[in-house]
Amino acid sequence: MEKPRQLAEGEHEPDKVGYANPPVETRFKLGQSGNPKGRPRGAKGRKATATRVLMERRKVDTDGTGRPREITALELTVLLLKQLAAAGDQRAYRTLMDLDHRYGAPEPGKPVGYLVVPEVRNEAEWLELAELMRCDND
Repeated sequence: MEKPRQLAEGEHEPDKVGYANPPVETRFKLGQSGNPKGRPRGAKGRKATATRVLMERRKVDTDGTGRPREITALELTVLLLKQLAAAGDQRAYRTLMDLDHRYGAPEPGKPVGYLVVPEVRNEAEWLELAELMRCDND
């Protein structure tokens, strides 16, 4: 009985077709990409597009004073949600409450972070230290 021939790495039996062995005529040609055109140069992704659109600044009269102020499209969207919720739109209210729950102000009395003070100094010592640091930077 003849032993089967050892195949080199990346070499496939030409007549074997199945998992990880596509037909020879449909395989990629050597040195050719599977996606020759690829993504066009300068094409932007979804995240970049969303960031650009939401951070666009617009002049809007939000408080009815007649003097417009510049705000981002994201801020404008949240203000519109607030108005719709106040007018009784249930979906806008739920969305606004979800945003408040995720990103709203922390509860009063709940710790937000920590302040680490390396040394206890009086005001004169802090001013002296600040002056020394200013001199070192110059």
